[in-house]
Amino acid sequence: MSNLQINTRVRRLFNLIHDFEKGIIRVPAFQRDFEWDNAKKKDLFESIKEGYPVGSIFFWRPDFSKLEDFKNFESDKIGSYLLPERAMDYFYILDGYQRLSTLFGCLVNPTQTNLKRDDKDWKDNFNLIFNLKTGDIETAKDEKYEIHEVPLFKFVDGSEFLEFQEELFRLNISKEEANLYKQRYKDFVKTLSSYEMPCVEILGGTTEEAIDIFIRLNSKGAKITDDWKMSALSFSKFENFRLGTEIDKLLEALSYCRFNKLPRKVVFQCITNAFGDFFYDQTSQNDIKKLKRFIEQPDFIITVRKTINNIQKAVQFVFEELFVLDSKFLPYNNQLIFITDFFNEIENPNNKQLKSLKKWFWITTYSNYFTIYNLSKQRLAYQAFREFLKDEFKNPVYFDNKEGTFETLEFPTKVEMGSVRAKALGLFMLQFQAKGEKLDVNLVNGYKTYKLFKEIEGNPNISENTILIIDDNSYHVPKSQKDLSDWLESNEDHSKFFINSEMKTAFKNGALKEMILEMRKKLIMEAEKSFVESFKLRYIE
Repeated sequence: MSNLQINTRVRRLFNLIHDFEKGIIRVPAFQRDFEWDNAKKKDLFESIKEGYPVGSIFFWRPDFSKLEDFKNFESDKIGSYLLPERAMDYFYILDGYQRLSTLFGCLVNPTQTNLKRDDKDWKDNFNLIFNLKTGDIETAKDEKYEIHEVPLFKFVDGSEFLEFQEELFRLNISKEEANLYKQRYKDFVKTLSSYEMPCVEILGGTTEEAIDIFIRLNSKGAKITDDWKMSALSFSKFENFRLGTEIDKLLEALSYCRFNKLPRKVVFQCITNAFGDFFYDQTSQNDIKKLKRFIEQPDFIITVRKTINNIQKAVQFVFEELFVLDSKFLPYNNQLIFITDFFNEIENPNNKQLKSLKKWFWITTYSNYFTIYNLSKQRLAYQAFREFLKDEFKNPVYFDNKEGTFETLEFPTKVEMGSVRAKALGLFMLQFQAKGEKLDVNLVNGYKTYKLFKEIEGNPNISENTILIIDDNSYHVPKSQKDLSDWLESNEDHSKFFINSEMKTAFKNGALKEMILEMRKKLIMEAEKSFVESFKLRYIE
């Protein structure tokens, strides 16, 4: 490691605010995004109000003899305020970004600063008040404040207190109440103006050393993900590229099909897999050198953006062709990595290739494919899939037995998101409803879950009492309706939901709910068995 100089000193909060407004405090691009919720922001100010310490702030000043290396290596906003033009001498925040964003976002007075503010961001995230009536830090309901609701930024400027007193007088507040408000106001001003924070200043060092220090400082805090590390290392001074931002945009773009909650790790694995680093072999051991190997490839940005585009293709494919109507319904995250690989390799797949891919999906789902194999056989399974990508006549499914087949697990007791077998049943129910036809992602708003009977003896969530409906406005069920038992009295055809005329006749003749559900279970199992056996799988009843 190069020579680093480390200084420690105590800074007043107000001085830090002034430094921020002058551009002396800045945010490196490898810093994590701001993610504190209102509860954490209020806790921070409650601690300050009580005079409690809130931890040290770590700053890093790079070697300015290599200033060009850092020219574009920073974010442009802290706490809803846009950063001013760079000062001649400045520090980057290494640790304490969440705290400083909260403090600057709430305490910088918009009427007294030259900084530009993102008003919507401020209103949504930093509009905190001190409620002088209750003595609590609160989130403002809007920007129209009662006399006892004082925005936090007003406590930084002494002239605001004079205006506050004049307003108290105009409103004819009772003397007792006015005195309480004034005392709490003055006490909080005094607390803020005298509040000190320990600061550690790290001088010199390279970008990699700064990132390494950041990781070590945050090792016991929120998990530092591999995509964050690659974002930090890949931020380019030649092009405005940041991997974390690219992933953010992707997840936002996937909102329309409810895949915006897809784990970031899966996206990251899709990307690194595209560079030939088999995702089964990837580790999360702060291996910066390994991540740099990807970044140093000349086609790094091109490959990342191509893969992100193909993740979107993969998501649309599993949505429209396989009825995975949100990310929670995906049986295995690994399946999306494989399917992204498919679109990375095959730009315009033909019908045979797509049919083989769908068959692969159903086999791997029903067979517990990604669970039954150890790591060495998982590699062989991936190798078989890669061979299929190069030759459409190859079988993408790997078998380690002479029979060349798999068997399912038993029929699940309920349809739930925590079990692959249960997800398989749910997906089958949806594809049975659609009769296997391709869905239109622009017309489908996910799916809805109902019960045939609201109340039954035992668990009402059992599989045979569950009805999944593709939400494409074909079936309108009032929100107040608790079950779909009225379907049993309808002349409408509900066979696609495993409700036949025999069940309807039995219900009209007074058959018990349990008998109706047993009949429905038999229908589901017969249809699922036929579906599964079409893929040469053994169906276990």
